[in-house]
Amino acid sequence: MTDTVISTVVEGEDIYGVAAITTQVVQEAQRLRGACPTASAALGRLLTGGVLMGCLCKDLTHRIALQVTCKGPIQKIHVEANGAGQVRGYLGQPVVNLPSRRGKLDVGGAVGKGVLHVMRDVGHREASTGAVPLVSGEIAEDLAAYFAQSEQIPSAVSLGVFVSPDQQVTAAGGFLIQFHATLPDDLILHIEQSLAAVPSVTNMVREGCTPQEMLQRALGGLPLNVVRTLTPQWACRCSRTRVSQTLVALGADELRQLATGQRHEHVRCEFCGTTYDFTPAELDALLHEAMAVEQGSV
Repeated sequence: MTDTVISTVVEGEDIYGVAAITTQVVQEAQRLRGACPTASAALGRLLTGGVLMGCLCKDLTHRIALQVTCKGPIQKIHVEANGAGQVRGYLGQPVVNLPSRRGKLDVGGAVGKGVLHVMRDVGHREASTGAVPLVSGEIAEDLAAYFAQSEQIPSAVSLGVFVSPDQQVTAAGGFLIQFHATLPDDLILHIEQSLAAVPSVTNMVREGCTPQEMLQRALGGLPLNVVRTLTPQWACRCSRTRVSQTLVALGADELRQLATGQRHEHVRCEFCGTTYDFTPAELDALLHEAMAVEQGSV
């Protein structure tokens, strides 16, 4: 099934749901990072979470960054997404593959204790930021805890990545449901029972469920209105110009050390792995640019 993400609202209720199939996005991430199964699942879950949270943005240009800093062998997971469904991400350590736990990839063990950082850039002068301790390291529970603690929005989050015996990602997706008002007791009970009975995301994706069908099963058949449909895509924004700007931002002192070495400098994008080569002459030109910037700021 083609990757898809939808935004929905429940008719007559203050319930908002987003759901996504992200198999192709996670496959691309695994290919680019050369990630082992457990690491691929960890990155894939946060990538899917980024797609879902990006879909909550009101504007397609709004951006969100999710970063897990942790004590587990993965060390760090960083994901960036926007309202148009574009997403990218990387791992601190992609070569992590732990024994399965209760028949599932041990993402929680690979992540361990740590902190989830969330940054939202919605066009204001300053981006809003929040951070919460990880609840389990399984990613979905950690995102739900972030919404409850930092934004005071009760949320149900489910994420999944299935890696086949040949160590390839073959299914990925997730859903996020938010409750923006106090609901009647009978409706709360209905949703709780539905969420408790819903199959795992990976099972639903492998069965061929669409994002809308996943939400309908999670919400026990409540009537949904689809308000937006997008195609999630892996999209890295790196370019030679952006890397040059990053080098200038290092400052004249740092660039002077690189330029005086009289050797080529190789800068590798953490997201897609593209390597940019800078000659001594190019580094010297960037040094002069950095010096001009610093002199102009005095």
